[in-house]
Amino acid sequence: MTTRPRPGSVANLRERLREAEETLDAIRGGHVDALVVQGPRGDQVFTLTGADHRYRQIVEMMNEGAVLVATGGTLVYANARFARLVGARLERMIGTPLQDYVATASRGVVDALIPISIGDTAKAEAQLVAADGSLLPVYLSATSGWDEDAQLTCVIVTDLGDQKRHQALLATEQLTAQIVDQAAEGIIVCDVAGTVIRASRAVSRLTGENPLLRPFDQVFELHTPDDGPVSRRLLQTTLAGDTTSRFEVMLRRASNTPVDLLLSAAPIASPDGVLLGCVISFIDITERKRLLAATTAARIEAEAANRAKDEFLAMLGHELRNPLAPIVTALELMNMRGDPGSRRERDVIERQVNHVVRLVGDLLDVSRIAQGKIELHKKPIEVARLIDKALEISSPILESRAHRVTVTVEPDLWVDVDETRLCQVLTNLLTNAAKYTDPSGSIAVRARRDGDQIAIVVRDNGTGISPALLPNLFDMFVQGKRSIERSQGGLGLGLSIVRSLVVLHGGTVTAHSDGPGRGSEFEIRLAAAAATHAAASPVADRPDDGGKKVLVVDDNADAADLLAMLLTSLGYDVRTAYDGPSGLAAASEFAPDIALLDIGLPVMDGYEVARRLRARTDAASLRLIALTGYGSPSDRAQSREAGFDRHLVKPIDLTTLASTIRSVA
Repeated sequence: MTTRPRPGSVANLRERLREAEETLDAIRGGHVDALVVQGPRGDQVFTLTGADHRYRQIVEMMNEGAVLVATGGTLVYANARFARLVGARLERMIGTPLQDYVATASRGVVDALIPISIGDTAKAEAQLVAADGSLLPVYLSATSGWDEDAQLTCVIVTDLGDQKRHQALLATEQLTAQIVDQAAEGIIVCDVAGTVIRASRAVSRLTGENPLLRPFDQVFELHTPDDGPVSRRLLQTTLAGDTTSRFEVMLRRASNTPVDLLLSAAPIASPDGVLLGCVISFIDITERKRLLAATTAARIEAEAANRAKDEFLAMLGHELRNPLAPIVTALELMNMRGDPGSRRERDVIERQVNHVVRLVGDLLDVSRIAQGKIELHKKPIEVARLIDKALEISSPILESRAHRVTVTVEPDLWVDVDETRLCQVLTNLLTNAAKYTDPSGSIAVRARRDGDQIAIVVRDNGTGISPALLPNLFDMFVQGKRSIERSQGGLGLGLSIVRSLVVLHGGTVTAHSDGPGRGSEFEIRLAAAAATHAAASPVADRPDDGGKKVLVVDDNADAADLLAMLLTSLGYDVRTAYDGPSGLAAASEFAPDIALLDIGLPVMDGYEVARRLRARTDAASLRLIALTGYGSPSDRAQSREAGFDRHLVKPIDLTTLASTIRSVA
């Protein structure tokens, strides 16, 4: 009979140690597949398969992917999480290369990660590629060890997709916050309850307080001049889906003056259409409105000043032309009498009167050009005729200074222009050349065809133009230096008028000079027109309608009387009156065929006299001619409306007066 050692004895402890060693040897040798462990709860049996199952459970339940990779990079194990990450079937992954599931750009990283030393750990970020081609950012942690005779690397794969998206969202949020804060405009974001959840710094500066987490309509007291408070209505309509753009409102502030805002508002919705709130932006336009108001006031003031200037120029022209009219008429009478003893004096008076007439005309032309009131009456005309007429008008100053004038004009040069205005242009250039050339100088006028243009050149050997003056030569009130004895100068408007009139004709004008003392050259270029050969009808020196009765009504007695004398010398039967009522009375008694009426009459102006004369039953054959110092297009239109047949501007030369009377008789 075998005796069992007593528990707790040395023999018993030795026996248990021996059994444990035999059990371990049996496990190592593969002779047993289970362990019995005694504990407080009794004996527990752990099989090797059960232990492996629990380890597998832990690995399969991990949120990270886990793979075992052989030395050649082949997968010998992968958990279900890794299979889900790459979208592959788990049973088909074993035995395939790990690189099949790695993005091309990350394969170098994985190649460097896998062959690490036993016991070491390597970590890196990489990208996996899923079965659908999408890329997945991951974090890899690799550790190597031995499995029997083979080295295996365990790689733990952590999905960084959510983390990356969170970081991107966070970065976007931070960027949005920075943009909102730094924006010069006020930007406000409200939630669906109308509470301010975000506001730019500009908003705080404007309101002087922190608007966050407060109701929009309490922080921003917005008003319009017509509708009163609009904050609540604006918020309600925006949260209802309406969009507001560039809506002008006024923000009232407790401690500061109100400000004017230009406001826009729009709802904010999620991608699936759920309303999240609204965004409201605004620009402070207080200073802009102040500047606009100041600019508008300045513009209105300037327009008023411009109108006053135009009215003044018109009145000035009228007042200057009125006294000039009798002077010109007196000269005409003196010339008709042919008194040789006063010839020199008459020439002086005529030159000076013509000079004043040109100055008045320049002043009024500049005003009309600036307002766009110049009307061109174009017709085809030969260039040679234009030059001849301009030379005739300029002849007094050219002859008085004894200049030698040469003219070279190619035949059959025609332009489609306003004859009067282009003669004015050429006359201004010729007059300038005469003024700025010493006596007995040379002036050349040339005209030639250049392609589809006509070039007209006026060249002199006078004082020339300095390089500093040349760029601004055609500006108003610009003149070259003249010596004291040269009294033929104007107001510095001539060349400005030249350029404006040439441009109105669609042409160009340029100036050239080699410098002071070396003369000047002005060239006009206009479009060439087809040649037109029309027979000119001669104008008789004397009227063929003598005996016609003419009534002259002018409050300037000298002008009326001298004009009556001039018309009487031409064979007309003339009666005069010095105001409107007297003119009507004279018309009733005299029954004139033609009435010359001044417009600026006292008591009753010439327009009213004309209307009353037209209203008479016996006035069917009466012809009315306006004789006035007012010559703007609006003045001419007004005279037509009043019933005038012609409109003449004082002073009037004998030829123009005679031909006008003949044309209406």
